[in-house]
Amino acid sequence: MVARPGDTIESVRSVQLHFEQLVPLPRPRLFAFHTDPANLAVLLEGWPGFELRGHPGSIRPGSRVLVRQGLGPLVFELEFEHVLFEPPERFGERQVRGPFARFEHVHEFHQAPEGTRIVDRVDFALPLHLGGRVADHLIAGPKLRRFFAFRRAAYRRLLEAGTLS
Repeated sequence: MVARPGDTIESVRSVQLHFEQLVPLPRPRLFAFHTDPANLAVLLEGWPGFELRGHPGSIRPGSRVLVRQGLGPLVFELEFEHVLFEPPERFGERQVRGPFARFEHVHEFHQAPEGTRIVDRVDFALPLHLGGRVADHLIAGPKLRRFFAFRRAAYRRLLEAGTLS
């Protein structure tokens, strides 16, 4: 992570997570699935508290996706702006409205003999009023790990159903 003009100590402090999984599909096919933001709802069907609220039909830079995410009795409205689009290698988004002081996510797609290796890099931090570094490690980090485990199973479910072939 690189500090930017105007960053404060609080906004620079963050946690980086890295997730990898192999999906037995060619990279162009898997990347194409992700270029339709409506497929986020398909991929996350069954994730507790998730609702896709709006999208422009594109993940090109400048496009925004609105989601609602429940966490117990709390409900968060989040808006993500796509900032990176390099088909079929990678794309990325950052939160522009929501609970995080910082949230950036880059999805990388690497061709492998067995299909495509997806590498997700997430850089996040919660603000001090939501628990800061303590909540990063005790709440947000574990929740993101469960989220990516859920997504791993979702790819298998979609492949078995023939939705993602």
